[in-house]
Amino acid sequence: MTEDGAFTLELAISELRRGIDVRLATQEGQLALLCQRDESHERRADEQARLIEDIDARLSAAEREQVTRAHLDNRFRHTIALLSLLAATASVAAGILIALLGR
Repeated sequence: MTEDGAFTLELAISELRRGIDVRLATQEGQLALLCQRDESHERRADEQARLIEDIDARLSAAEREQVTRAHLDNRFRHTIALLSLLAATASVAAGILIALLGR
């Protein structure tokens, strides 16, 4: 090989090395970006899972403490019965009081 051929070969190898270095740096940058996005997605997934657990716990508590229509109807009947008993007691007391005052 001549000196020009060796110089041309060295130049070609140098440019090839530079091109590989540039592509490798680009690939490393893309890989770093993908890793960063993956970590971000993992954090979001963990946060979403925590929110779902919180909502599930709140729903379970609400279901345990819920008031059903039948429960309200039952309470209404008890309230009416108690008010009826109080009215009857007041009527009897008023009748006794009137009887005592009328003597």
